[in-house]
This record gives sequence, structure tokens and C-alpha cells, in this order.
Amino acid sequence: MADKQVKEPELNPREAVALFERAVKDNPQDAQAHLNLGSGYYAAHDWDAAFREFQQAAALAPSLSHAHYYLGILYAKRGDKDKARQEFEQVLNGNGHPLLKTQAKLQMALLSK
Repeated sequence: MADKQVKEPELNPREAVALFERAVKDNPQDAQAHLNLGSGYYAAHDWDAAFREFQQAAALAPSLSHAHYYLGILYAKRGDKDKARQEFEQVLNGNGHPLLKTQAKLQMALLSK
């Protein structure tokens, strides 16, 4: 008999943002909460709000590689290749997951084109 897994409903970006906004309100010094909120804004294509939240996450926890990765992506979107490179370098020199580091290397290569 196969185990039936309970599948949690997926949130749309607006619902995710609302949940993450509450988490940040309740825990304003929590870098992970800011990272999650930034991710929600990113998924909703609200680049400026995502940028602010990723900056806050990185300020609260400078070793949070995912925040630096997404800052690099957003700096690149803004056309600021130098700052994008700096953020991707933070990922490469940090303690993030090897797959994230691979993605950062690929993004840096794209900046050179």
C-alpha cells in the first residue's frame, strides 16, 4: 500500500508576500525573514521591493549567500555590472551551497558578454 502524501497548497506570489511581510513585521531583525520577503517580491516581479529586502537580509547576516546572489541578479538587471560582480564574488567566497556557487559563476560569465 502506497503512502499518501499530503500536498500543501502552493501560495501565489501575493499570498507569499503577505505572509512574509507579517514575518518581517514580527521579526524585523531576522535576516531569513527579509530574504523570504525579498524572494516573494522577486517572484511577484517587484524588483525594487525585492532589492530592498535582499539588502536588508545581507546587512543583517553578511554571510547569507542567497541574499548576495539575488542582489547580484538585480544589480545586473539594473545594468550595474560592477556591483553585480561584487555580489557574486561574495557568494563564491562565502559558505553557500555548491550549486548556488555554480549559479554565481554562470551569472558572472554572462556579465562578461
